[in-house]
Amino acid sequence: MTIGATIKQLRQEQDITQEQLADALGITSRAVSQWENGRTAPDISQLPALANFFDVTADRLLGVDIKRKEEEIKAIIKHIDKFDSEGRIDKIIEYLNEKIKFYPREPKLIMRLAYALYGYYFGQGKADIDELEKEKTEQIVSLCQRALGFYGPNDDNSEPKQLMVLIYSEMGELDKARTIAESLPNIACTRDTLLDRCIKDEKEARIHRQETLFWSFLQNISNTFWGLYRDTEYNFEQKINILDACETVIRTVTGDEPGFYYDRLSILARQKAWCLLHMGEIDKSIDMLEAAYEYADRFETLPDGMRYTPCWLSEIDFKREYVLKHDTNTEYDDLYEYMTSPNDEPYETLKGNERFEKLVEKLKEKISK
Repeated sequence: MTIGATIKQLRQEQDITQEQLADALGITSRAVSQWENGRTAPDISQLPALANFFDVTADRLLGVDIKRKEEEIKAIIKHIDKFDSEGRIDKIIEYLNEKIKFYPREPKLIMRLAYALYGYYFGQGKADIDELEKEKTEQIVSLCQRALGFYGPNDDNSEPKQLMVLIYSEMGELDKARTIAESLPNIACTRDTLLDRCIKDEKEARIHRQETLFWSFLQNISNTFWGLYRDTEYNFEQKINILDACETVIRTVTGDEPGFYYDRLSILARQKAWCLLHMGEIDKSIDMLEAAYEYADRFETLPDGMRYTPCWLSEIDFKREYVLKHDTNTEYDDLYEYMTSPNDEPYETLKGNERFEKLVEKLKEKISK
């Protein structure tokens, strides 16, 4: 970063105009503009006055502090990623709360904390009482709004906006969510849809297209079906049809080996089981729970580096390091908790059923290993 760019950043962070800076230094606003555009640079004799004006060191103006800060931020993010890979979101929250004291204006860290809070209290369901849910919702929104204040005019600020849309929509504040959502770019303008047009190397472009298909398309289509499934207008039979359609899309794209998506198939199967149980189809419900177990088992035992067979996924392989963990639970843990939750009344009716109890024991054995 040039000294002119640093001056511009400091000026914008402190909400100072070019004219105010020029007046304080006894120069013209045109001179400040030329510094910031890189056409000229301040004389060395002006550095002390600039440093005093912005209340920073001369090293900061010259970029020395910025480089050191960038290295420290990278180290912090690497540390966060380690906790993330272990599913220790609680540790991420604790760690970031300390680090943000030293970097209170760093949007990358602020947003990592916001997402960690969202994952911990809402993804893992730790906000189990209304008061805590309200407190954490306000905290996450506050972090997003704070981060937005530190983006430059040309920076991509979609990340905090996306999280605010999720929070507001889940809390039922749909007008707020819609206003923010409508300010986001149209999907036709996104990186994934345009980047492969800019890649010269044919293989690199093919890899990008396959990754876009696998990650973006499957994730978006799964989330769309999930939104339909949660709609209260559909009856249980229709909900099962929606889940079946989602599974069909996943299997069509991934071929005979769903790989990463075995965990999603396990979730779909257990939701089908829940619907069937409400319909009084006990045997079919247990069939689905057994299928959920098989999918969970396949996901947990997939070999590292597994390759997909369809030609449109020929460059994608299964690596454990790619799996995003939201907590320390395995798929066995999640299914076991789902089936034995004291708050889920329908599953109380299955207690004592020989097949159900046998499946619970199998899960216990897997968890204890």
